[in-house]
Amino acid sequence: MKLIKALKWIFLVLGIVCFAALIALIIFVSRANELIAVWRFTENFMVNFLAIAAPLFLSLSAFMEYFQVVKRQFGRKKLPLGLALVFLGASAFSLLIFKTDGLRESLKELKSPDGAKTLYYIDGENSYEKALSVYSRKNFFEYDLTFYAEEENFDDIVWEEDGVEFGAKKYEYTEYSE
Repeated sequence: MKLIKALKWIFLVLGIVCFAALIALIIFVSRANELIAVWRFTENFMVNFLAIAAPLFLSLSAFMEYFQVVKRQFGRKKLPLGLALVFLGASAFSLLIFKTDGLRESLKELKSPDGAKTLYYIDGENSYEKALSVYSRKNFFEYDLTFYAEEENFDDIVWEEDGVEFGAKKYEYTEYSE
């Protein structure tokens, strides 16, 4: 009984935290030329993951409440089971809406030949986009769009002391590019 109660509260807290993080990401993130990444997970990955995880944790919490009620009163209350099914349906709905395209994305490094400078690109971007987005680091979590590259053809990048040259254009380094 104590295990079920503890699991119910753990799943409830995890669901609320995931839902709050999802709302914060949707509201405060996604400027056109910026990228947020935490431990190489892009914002698109985080939104997709949280949109599936939040209702899933809430449905697990509601199932635990249902098991607790069944154990106590032999199923007289059907509300927790109904809530569990609603949250499970919300998780399936999130899976349909967000799909899993963003769950394949991760941030990869592109180092200069001497290893002094670093640019980043998103590996596993959506297949309908022909170009890869290449970013330079702005601060710990934020990255600025530097340029677009066709597929993974990074052979044309000319690394210079104060920036990179790609496609006959010069792009300056940021202070965090090192």
